[in-house]
Amino acid sequence: MSMKSTADRYGSIPLTLHWLSAGLILALIPMGFAMQGATGDVRLGLYRAHAMAGGLTGLLTLMRLVWWVVFDRKPKASRGASALQRLLAKTVHAGLYGIVLVLALSGIGLVATSGLSAALLTGDASLIPADLSDLPPRLAHGLMARLLVGLLILHVLGALYHHWIKRDGTLGRMLPQVR
Repeated sequence: MSMKSTADRYGSIPLTLHWLSAGLILALIPMGFAMQGATGDVRLGLYRAHAMAGGLTGLLTLMRLVWWVVFDRKPKASRGASALQRLLAKTVHAGLYGIVLVLALSGIGLVATSGLSAALLTGDASLIPADLSDLPPRLAHGLMARLLVGLLILHVLGALYHHWIKRDGTLGRMLPQVR
């Protein structure tokens, strides 16, 4: 498989970046919600893992954007895709990229403005602020996380629609080729 995409298939670099990001995001969402009810060292461990995975996801997203702008071009739209479907796909993808970047930035802002950095760096769970809910980065982070869930549902439903209803090979273009 080529590192770059072809007219009808994604290359190994975009596939790897996509699936690494997807796996991290699918871990980050429940982890983020679980942090809210956790206490002590469990909460600290969740915050540390969430911050590291979130930062990595932000970096992978930046890498994906650079890859598409500088090194590669996306395959053509699926055969028979209407103008509305192409617009919806582009909107959902742009939303996913944008929201992930806002989540990374708001997460960094939250750590920087809340005092969480001391807890994360020292490993002292007692330094985690009791309530982060009123901080502007936390409000943005929570809203973006919920929007991300909605867009992920649309993304997955779109992939399944193409796979099971249209049967146009769209999902197969995003899976590694088995030889």
